[in-house]
Amino acid sequence: MQHRKDLIAQKLGLISLPFGGYFKETFRSPETVQIPGREGSERNVFTTIYFMMSSEQGGKNYILSNKSDTTHYFHDGWPAYYILVSPEGKIEEHILGRDVTKGHVPQLRVPGGYLKCGKILVDEKSYASFPDEIPFTLMSEEVAPGFDSRDCFVPTEKEVQSLYPELWNTLQEYITPQLDTQGNKDN
Repeated sequence: MQHRKDLIAQKLGLISLPFGGYFKETFRSPETVQIPGREGSERNVFTTIYFMMSSEQGGKNYILSNKSDTTHYFHDGWPAYYILVSPEGKIEEHILGRDVTKGHVPQLRVPGGYLKCGKILVDEKSYASFPDEIPFTLMSEEVAPGFDSRDCFVPTEKEVQSLYPELWNTLQEYITPQLDTQGNKDN
């Protein structure tokens, strides 16, 4: 039997990411704006993607920061627990999901410069369509000014420990696995 998350990934044309999850850019605004102080300075006004976390691929949105604002829109599957960290080190916690009566938010804005990380709430069995369904979270993300990899910062284990030592116990599980391995080579 094909799992719902596989069917959704196939129908939406999502591609597997090397660090976990699935993704597809769905729109890149043809209009551009000048952003002084950023490498290349010109950005699309906004971009949108589908992003799916899947438990068999780690079930996480690993820690990263973007210079642009990002808004996440929940679509389907299990709710996801998100941590946002301000540049000053203040933590915000949110559950991206459809059940506002349980405190979920169907959309989540991440201000530019904040770290973000999240994970599927896999223990929420009521979101399964059938027994033993593989947990997933499907969302869209809109980035404005538009996504450009030069604006993205994916910290290593050492960088997170150095920037936010008091938050290490909270953030360590969200280190991108490949970067964690690379960071450990320097030990």
